[in-house]
Amino acid sequence: MDSRHLLATALALIAAAPAAAQQAATPSPSAATPLDAVTATGTRTPMVAGEGAAPVSVIRREEIRERDARSVAEMMRDVPGVEISGAPRTTAVEPLIRGLGGERVVFRLDGARNNFNAGHRGRVFVDPELLRQVDVLRGPGSTLYGSGAIGGVIALRTLEPDDLIRPRPEGAELPFEFGGFLRGGYQTQGGMWRGAGAVAARAGDVAVLGALGGFSNRNLTDGAGNTIPFTADNILSGLARMQWRPGFHLLDLSAIVFRDSHVIPIAANTATTTSITDRDTEQEVYTLRWSYSDPSMPLLNPQVVLYRNHIRLDERRQTGTRARDTTELTTTGIDVQNTSRFALFGWDRHTLTIGGEFYRDEQEGTQNGRPRGQFPNAHQEVAALFIQDQIAFAGFTLTGALRHDSFRQSADGNTNERNADRLSPRVSLAYQVLPWLEPYIAYSEAFRSPSLTELYVSGQHFPGNSFVPNPNLRPETSRNLEAGLNIRFGDVLRTGDRLRARITAFENRIDDFIEQLVFARTTESRNVRDARIRGVEAEIQYDAGTWFAGLSATALRGDNLTDNQPLASVPAHRMTLSGGYRFLDDGVTVGARWQLVAAQDRNPTNIPGLARETSGYGILDLYASWRPAFAQNLRFDIGVDNVFDHAYRRSTWNANPAPPFYETGRNVRGSVTLTF
Repeated sequence: MDSRHLLATALALIAAAPAAAQQAATPSPSAATPLDAVTATGTRTPMVAGEGAAPVSVIRREEIRERDARSVAEMMRDVPGVEISGAPRTTAVEPLIRGLGGERVVFRLDGARNNFNAGHRGRVFVDPELLRQVDVLRGPGSTLYGSGAIGGVIALRTLEPDDLIRPRPEGAELPFEFGGFLRGGYQTQGGMWRGAGAVAARAGDVAVLGALGGFSNRNLTDGAGNTIPFTADNILSGLARMQWRPGFHLLDLSAIVFRDSHVIPIAANTATTTSITDRDTEQEVYTLRWSYSDPSMPLLNPQVVLYRNHIRLDERRQTGTRARDTTELTTTGIDVQNTSRFALFGWDRHTLTIGGEFYRDEQEGTQNGRPRGQFPNAHQEVAALFIQDQIAFAGFTLTGALRHDSFRQSADGNTNERNADRLSPRVSLAYQVLPWLEPYIAYSEAFRSPSLTELYVSGQHFPGNSFVPNPNLRPETSRNLEAGLNIRFGDVLRTGDRLRARITAFENRIDDFIEQLVFARTTESRNVRDARIRGVEAEIQYDAGTWFAGLSATALRGDNLTDNQPLASVPAHRMTLSGGYRFLDDGVTVGARWQLVAAQDRNPTNIPGLARETSGYGILDLYASWRPAFAQNLRFDIGVDNVFDHAYRRSTWNANPAPPFYETGRNVRGSVTLTF
């Protein structure tokens, strides 16, 4: 389906909205869209997602529940500019942002960096049940987040006590406040049972939270009725948190634990069904955050985050050598910043953020207890300083930022220690032309330092072929120019409704792109090409309290400028239409999502194993929730994904010859939640 037809369909549906609105009842005064959510990811200071020159999409707790996703990547599939890379599994799928994935996207979990990446094994290991919000910054973000943010930044935030604690009943003499939930559910795909529970309490200045969640499923089935092999999973995760708020201080200590046990291909995010391993995945993330915020001291708003993120994969190969592999990465770091708010001349307002970051990555790979060259024992230390000033004057907001990163990378037994540094600038200008219209333009540069594995890998790739290290790799760099419009209307069709929209066009030029090249007897990472990705993104959301509608659309074009070929990683044009109705008196919400994806026929012809063309498709999902008036603490959810059991493949994992299975077929799911 042509992208112009997709956009025409969307505009027709939006145009039909007024007729439906005329028949609706008085909306809830709290009608709000995700573009009204508060986020600090785009600028490191709180802002409304639909304002400013930082294109950030926010997925809130309510949307997480409605989607009922089993992975973070699946949860983000409707975000403009984001696509899922990887075969249909509950683990090891990864998100692409604007056609870039892997280590070209920065992940942060409660402020802790997640730098794990090891040979198609996946990057993010967290159960969505434990999340309160997900922020997606689209486009280069190295100015604030350093190496890897060429495609963007994904910030995950876990549950906090305030999300669960309910006000103390009037007249109650309890010495504390508390709240929590229990949730259980089932889905037909894989016969999956899942459950989660959390409880939080507050006494005085101290609040605590504990949460536990997990699921177990058999192999999934695709839209053609085929079993998708090696998709069974058993996951258990937990969260513990304590917060202390003496005066204007906040001390927040959290621990996140993830455990996964399954039989899966070693290259887990591909469509392969060979090289099978019995894999256990463990992740432990510990963070300690301190902040201070006194309204009477606008020059002092510091925040410090200390963290340790440890990931370990233990794999017992079921074929071939039947070796036992371990893959470990530990990231320890500190992130410090202070924000000052002031005026210099009386007609301007400054929000000045100055900060620094230091982190150390230590990775280790073994096979049968001995060092494994495919994941070399290596480490890197990164130190960074950054500054950003947001200047508001006469309807304009001018933002300038600069970051300096310094790297030191080395491997055990390797004399080629690397020292490098990089500057990452960003400047943007937004202008509030009208109360409802804010255009903006932005220029930013980003980079990705070569990974420790790319620099120091060695050993056998496959029989007759060996890895060759390349300690002379140059960093990937990007230059991104984009322009956009923010649109914010209220009382459009009726009193209290909200219409929010963001439309963005961009061009991202990437130099010294690093690729892994496979020759007859050797495999080596090299800086091989320059690339360009252009695109248009649209995000439109309307909420009238009783009914709501939305549209997200993405059209991307990627080119390998060195070989004059299309880029392989760029997904097909896509549009998602969503909408629903809330029967407020009955506590019922019904909704639908319709994802339309165009055919992708711009694939390179010089790379073996890639599909020449991927067919377009349309997928319809339906969902409903009910909170009965006689029991407001109960919630029932039901949904049907891929209603018509369509057999399709995403362009980001299809291959030539075609894999023996498609994406997951129809799935009927339901859950019950009890809050207290």
